[in-house]
Amino acid sequence: MPRWLYFLLIFAVLAPILDAFHIPPLALFAIAALGIIPLAALIGQAVEDIAEYTGEQVGGILFATFGNATELIISIFALAQGLTDVVRASIIGSILGNALLVLGVAVCVGSFKHGRLRFETRSAGQYASLLALCIGGLVLPTIANLHITATQPSRIVEDELSDFIAIVLLLGYVASILFSVFRVGDRGAEDTGDREELDPVLGARSEAAITRLLAYRSRVAKTATPGKSGVLRQIDGAIDALVAPDPAVSAKADPPAVPVSSPPAQQQAHQQTRRPPLWRGLVLLAVATVGVAILSEVLVSAIEPVAHSLGWNEAFVGLVFVPLIGGLPEYFNTISMALDRRIGMVLAASAGSSIQIALLMAPILVLVSLLTPQRLDLVFSIVELAVLALATFLFSEITKDGELVWLEGLLLILLYGMMAGTIFLFGG
Repeated sequence: MPRWLYFLLIFAVLAPILDAFHIPPLALFAIAALGIIPLAALIGQAVEDIAEYTGEQVGGILFATFGNATELIISIFALAQGLTDVVRASIIGSILGNALLVLGVAVCVGSFKHGRLRFETRSAGQYASLLALCIGGLVLPTIANLHITATQPSRIVEDELSDFIAIVLLLGYVASILFSVFRVGDRGAEDTGDREELDPVLGARSEAAITRLLAYRSRVAKTATPGKSGVLRQIDGAIDALVAPDPAVSAKADPPAVPVSSPPAQQQAHQQTRRPPLWRGLVLLAVATVGVAILSEVLVSAIEPVAHSLGWNEAFVGLVFVPLIGGLPEYFNTISMALDRRIGMVLAASAGSSIQIALLMAPILVLVSLLTPQRLDLVFSIVELAVLALATFLFSEITKDGELVWLEGLLLILLYGMMAGTIFLFGG
């Protein structure tokens, strides 16, 4: 977590206090939003610390579950106050924010620094397929609603169909976890350690060293030893040093903190000395989650007055601001990955987060709304669904060749800007 985010924690303390004094809603909204940003980053840090003890598989589930915890908590409080339009907009806004804005900015930044960014097309194809499933789950209820409205105006099927599709989407999420995390039915797949961005290496010695490192990384990744995440990161660092474009820089690169040829017992002991205690991660996760819940209630209570005072529609607030508040720390992490030329991780953080929102967060919110005064359905506006379909098509097109350039990233940003402008002027 960047140090500057710690300074924003003062807003997390101020927001509940100022709420009791009934300060202007716009100021309260801004303070609560600034307070949520560092708490969201602390949730991510806590999950990463816990994953050091649980191993890669359980850690992957934790990242998938808590990756969008902030947006989920804000949306639950919005549902409790009957702001279903804001919740629907935040679902679409979170999906489009990750798939268009975050990925676009990351590709632009990474491409300006490194040129063409290469990655493995197999994982990108899986993301595109899952995004297509997400579109089906979000488009079909809207089409059914339009059909029923035109043919049988007195019949209402939105809630029943949304409940059914929510369950189907959850099944799709479980299936994706079984395949991608637990590798069920994925026998024989080679674990390349996400090194798809490797450039050709000059010299047989460097090529042989990288081959050995990749083989060793594959063996480590397949073990169930807790705390192996640090070892994998150090191996990645050693490979990055070997493939540095400047031979002089490569020669001066520092060796990994734990030599890859050291015995496993020594590696594990070294990692245990560097790992934060498990209890700290659990306490940090609990405190940060409770803090987000408190500030979310303050934030949601100010949405309607803020939208009214600024002349904004609630769809625009939910589409742009709510996803931005909860996902800002993750956005910075994704850009940092692009600067490190880890484009495979960039795709996982952007497209993967969009998929989690559609397959996990949206169904949970639909089912939670069974307990709230006003039901949430999956009927969205035509504009939102049109942009979602265009985003999926554009993602599939720019990733099918296994490389990205800054122009393609700019196209994603421009599409997001057109969507935000349309919703701002005409509503959802």
